[in-house]
Amino acid sequence: MHYFNYYVFFGSSTADVIYSPVINGIDYTDLATAHLWNREMNNIIPALWYILHMPRHSQDVIAETIDFFLYCHDEAHNVIPLPFNEKCRDLVLSCVHEAALIICTDEIADMVRRDFACRMPVLGIVNVSELDNNMLHAHWKKLRDYVLHEQPQETGKIIDEALALTTHEQRKILPLIPLANQFGYTAQIADEINNLSAGNSANKFMLSMRSKLLRLCANLCEKDSGFKAHHEQALTDNHCFNGMPLVITFPGIMKHQEKLLGRQMDIPEDEQEIIDVIGIHRAIAKNALYISMDKVSQEMFSCLAQMEQHCKDNPVPKSSYIWKNLKKLGGLLSKALQSHGIDIVRLVTQITVFSDFPIGLAIFPETSAPLCCFKPISYRPITPLTRALQCEMTKMPQIYMGRGKILRIVIAECVDKADRIRPYCDNLVHSLSELVDSHEEAELVIEEIHTESEFKNMLCSNMGADILVVSAHGSYNIEANTASLVIGGKLCMMEDVMGVPPVVLLSACHVMPRGNGAVTVGDMFLRAGAFAVLGTFIPVDVQRNAVLMLRFFTDIFAVRDGWSEMRTLDEIWCHTVGTNGVHEILASSEKLNKWANTVKGGTFPAAEFKKQAYDAKVRMTHAYEDTKALLKQLAYRDGIGKYFDSVIRDDNYFPESVFYQLIGFPENIFVKNNLMRAYMRREHHA
Repeated sequence: MHYFNYYVFFGSSTADVIYSPVINGIDYTDLATAHLWNREMNNIIPALWYILHMPRHSQDVIAETIDFFLYCHDEAHNVIPLPFNEKCRDLVLSCVHEAALIICTDEIADMVRRDFACRMPVLGIVNVSELDNNMLHAHWKKLRDYVLHEQPQETGKIIDEALALTTHEQRKILPLIPLANQFGYTAQIADEINNLSAGNSANKFMLSMRSKLLRLCANLCEKDSGFKAHHEQALTDNHCFNGMPLVITFPGIMKHQEKLLGRQMDIPEDEQEIIDVIGIHRAIAKNALYISMDKVSQEMFSCLAQMEQHCKDNPVPKSSYIWKNLKKLGGLLSKALQSHGIDIVRLVTQITVFSDFPIGLAIFPETSAPLCCFKPISYRPITPLTRALQCEMTKMPQIYMGRGKILRIVIAECVDKADRIRPYCDNLVHSLSELVDSHEEAELVIEEIHTESEFKNMLCSNMGADILVVSAHGSYNIEANTASLVIGGKLCMMEDVMGVPPVVLLSACHVMPRGNGAVTVGDMFLRAGAFAVLGTFIPVDVQRNAVLMLRFFTDIFAVRDGWSEMRTLDEIWCHTVGTNGVHEILASSEKLNKWANTVKGGTFPAAEFKKQAYDAKVRMTHAYEDTKALLKQLAYRDGIGKYFDSVIRDDNYFPESVFYQLIGFPENIFVKNNLMRAYMRREHHA
């Protein structure tokens, strides 16, 4: 499959400040929009929308078999927006490879054509002002002919002539185009575009096309036993066939940001357009449902900020207060979602949310566990918005960390040996070492880190690592608007680190708070090249954190060994969080914890719980409620039921694990994938 590379150039007179995070010492007065958007890029917004009407890759312009849809995962347009001026032209020239199309703003068009005269893209170089319907269809035909020249045995497939560039009100239909083109439905979309653009009609149309895919697969399985045998695993693995992915855009900032940095509270029209661009780009990539929500209410941000502050101020948070607010968030979020007609709880299998607000904390009215316990969620922070656009529009690769590959894990131990919590950190390292030693295809490196420069050297010497665990203290300064790591007694934001592994797990307190909109070290690791970063909103108990981290790694290795149908990092994290309630409930009582881990009749009650939880199918939508009920049964069996009732009441145990957030592209990190494993085998034997 050949991806089409679309480059969009805009004239820029400023330095790279607009691509930088919000850090001390930078004056953002001229960029103080809600989500810090660089308005020099406004002239390329029509180009971005134009590209979202175009084919993503060679498979979009030929008739595909059902096999393609079984194995596709993240089929995004590869769009690279770049500033172009005399100072950076040489750098830009070196960045452009196999361009399918270059679109440039009018004022730099002559300079771009001069510099690319000998490297003309397949579709040429066009000005933003030249983009129109005739050009759209001419470009589709030219790309079709280009692919058929290389693959003459294939049948061409292009959108109907009636399908035109969409208006602002019609853009909801863009995620429908790739699948509709394969089914020959683009003429129908053109005829019904106004109806499809109203309400939830576009999502309903997407659901109907997915249903058709299901029927096609069912018919093929009935008629061809070979098809079923060959593709059975893909039918199980592919989210298309056991639910629907959902993309949400949910903008908005906390009032605190207006007071601190002068950022405007209303979402300006240009920012809203860019937020829609990145949301629809992702929905197209996943053939997903898409909803654009109104901005996050101040009530929701305040609720989150108050919980974060409560946990910061109280070493032992008041659990009933936390549960009450999680339910409050659920009520507010459920109300905000109602008009979109999406049944997240029952229908959706995975959620990608572009927002600075963590929706996974919410407990919906029909559930008793937070959303993150039963739905895999990938968070994409949208501040600064210029950076968010860059990260989203470039096609992200898929990373394989499954069998057949050595899984390389590095622990950066930044807690001083004299620190009171260091023994607990050492316990985690010891347990993780034992886990790694029990698996042949895994390696563990442990590095003692005392300074930020040592941290950077550690990254350089471990360039092939897959997972980085950072064990450190965290520091959250609301007035400085930062949440950072503490290394060698100094605050570190990691703003200029390089060589970061794909996965970064921050085993540190409140390094990714969201309530007041702080810049976090987690965001910085994502900016530095990590694909997925895990961090927490609040201070965490070092022992509970160790249990959670070890469980996460245990689940990763179990999936590598074929233990479950889970495939990707977001799914595994969701399972880890959703099943962690037993540890949090037992941790609320030393006596109960001792009981659960003491042999009774040849087995531990904790082990027996896990077996019965699996057999009884504990509902993840009610994970804590069902876990408590099952533990209660075992406690009464063992004669401590009354004690259990006296110490474990509704909402008096703290759900610490739900206050972690996994940001980035964890759904693109595969821990199990038969196709990728087979490819690695072929590469190994080649």
